[in-house]
This record gives sequence, C-alpha cells and structure tokens, in this order.
Amino acid sequence: MRIGIYGGSFDPPHLGHKKVAEFVVKNLNLDKLLIIPVGIASHGKNNLSNSILRYEMCVLNFSDIEKVEISKIELEKDELSYTYRTLENIINIYGKNNEYFEIIGSDSAAYFTKWKNYNSILENSTVVILRRKGYTSEIKSEKIIEFENEYFDVSSTEIKEKLKYNEDCREFLDKKLINFIKENNLYK
Repeated sequence: MRIGIYGGSFDPPHLGHKKVAEFVVKNLNLDKLLIIPVGIASHGKNNLSNSILRYEMCVLNFSDIEKVEISKIELEKDELSYTYRTLENIINIYGKNNEYFEIIGSDSAAYFTKWKNYNSILENSTVVILRRKGYTSEIKSEKIIEFENEYFDVSSTEIKEKLKYNEDCREFLDKKLINFIKENNLYK
C-alpha cells in the first residue's frame, strides 16, 4: 500500500489544505492519506484550539475526499508530537511492507534538518515537499520529491485573524466549516 501522512495544526483546516490532500492522493497514487492533527506541538507555542474541535473540523474539511482518513494518533497521546515518532507508530500499525510518504510544505522543509531525528523520517518514508509562496527547500536527498503544485495564498493564521473581525472567509473555508466555527465560537 502507498500511504501518505499529512500532519499539521489544522487550526482551522482550510481549502488550501484540502487542495493539497486531493493533489497528493492523485499525484502520488496513494491508497490511503492519513490526515493527522498535531497533538502537543514540539515547536512553537501550544496555543492551539481544542483538539477535539480541530479533529471535527478536519472531518468536515477532508472527509469527502476518497482515500482520506482522519487520524487521532497524535491527539490521543499526552506527550510532545514528533513526526519521526508518529511515523514509527504508523508503521507499527500498518506494517513495514508499505510505502510511506511524509507530506510537508516548503516552509517546513526550510528547517527540516532541525527536526528531531529527521534522518529517521528519511529512512522510513519519502518526504514530499509542496511549494509555499516565499519559501525554498534547502534539503537534498534521493528520498525527497518536490512538486510543482499551485499556490494557495493564505494561512490558517490569516484566516483566524479574518474570523476574529467577522470578515468574509468563504473563499478559504467550506460553508459547513464556517458554520461549525460560528457554532463553537472559535477564533473570537
């Protein structure tokens, strides 16, 4: 099986994330794409929205894409989330005889060599780098694929700012996700 792993804070997940998921399922010919909302982030501040709400938003955002599964693998742990450890756990679940693809943006690739045990990630998977405006990847390896994907020029941080001021976000978020955010009084 060809299994993609697409992790992130997804706070909130937006149409750009959805386009990435559709793109990698198709272009990597994946049998399964695991969407993994981060549990306790190992980098930056842990000022994320409630993990259950982020999981539910991922279900709303991605569940209509064939071959996608939303995973709670990091949300159910009470420890810092490290990509290498999550990948090892996924391999333990699905087996070593599969091909694994770790999906990251060029913003993350710019500091990939600073990730904890990044060599383990390269040993156990192919790292797939998707372009993000303003970033270039510095890492080179035969275990890395860089795609020329279209840009989606917005971030979750920008969307949260727009939501905070009741600005229209319909070009970035699905209507059912906007309703969920309003119902749960998020990003105010």
